[in-house]
Amino acid sequence: MYLETGSLYFLNIIKTTTMSSEIIEKILVPVDYSEYSMLALRYAIKIACTTDAKIELLHAYYSPAFDLISLTGNNQTQIQLRSDVIKNLETSEKESVQKLINELKPYCKSCKYDINKISYSLIPGMAEEAILNHCQEFVPDLVIMGTRGKDKRANSILGSVTEVIINKLKFPVLAIPEHYEFIGGENVNNILYVTSFDESDFISIRKLMKFTKPMKLKVFLIHIADKRENWDVIKMEGLREYFKKAYGELKVEIGFVSNKDLLKDIEDYVLQNNIHIVSITTRKRNLINRLFKPDITKKLFYHTNLPLLVFHS
Repeated sequence: MYLETGSLYFLNIIKTTTMSSEIIEKILVPVDYSEYSMLALRYAIKIACTTDAKIELLHAYYSPAFDLISLTGNNQTQIQLRSDVIKNLETSEKESVQKLINELKPYCKSCKYDINKISYSLIPGMAEEAILNHCQEFVPDLVIMGTRGKDKRANSILGSVTEVIINKLKFPVLAIPEHYEFIGGENVNNILYVTSFDESDFISIRKLMKFTKPMKLKVFLIHIADKRENWDVIKMEGLREYFKKAYGELKVEIGFVSNKDLLKDIEDYVLQNNIHIVSITTRKRNLINRLFKPDITKKLFYHTNLPLLVFHS
């Protein structure tokens, strides 16, 4: 009876959510030509190989034409100078991004992915603004970013741009940690999702299926609580029952983590269950704020080197 109650609880809420597609069709990868961009791109290719998704590279660059001051002389000369600067810079940026795409050929060939499905956009301006604005036009199913770029900051664990995007962007973001050791898509088997049993979780779970189903990942669900209540157990069992009914072939494990020693418990759970990706929803502000603190981030993303998949309510 309790299990049926929990299952109906989730079925009723999840039925109210809708999705345009059951697979990942479009992936956006912001790049700055660093090694972290390459890690993100390799991960994107591995996902695209299983879903046949299109990949778009996005590079935001600084244009000195913005800062050209008025010069003495006729206005026509100034216009021509600005035009020449912009044209030369655009040519240089196109050469750079094309070189990067050429470097991806071995990874595409290894999984028989059509490299012609990789496109790019070059946008002058600040990276954060370019990514946020371009996503409204491109509407990606997933954004993949490295957690560090060329411009490292000692006090920024995730990297300044990545942290802004994770907090502001409304599309799913997969952040690849700085010290991640690429093990290949075929070796990524287990994903951990932290649930708080609210509606934002249910919407995120539907999105999670777009990611887990084609990659045939085993899902581990954990709930963080100071005390394990009976209703929490009922809802967790109901959630597992929902997965069984809706996604029969999907393997799901459930568990609980104490809030008293959050870092150690999550880290132990990750290690014991051989987790390859950690996933959360940003509506849990207290949780994500704690995860973004340097000491916790080092534990989760530097020590375990796990990609972080972030959904937004």
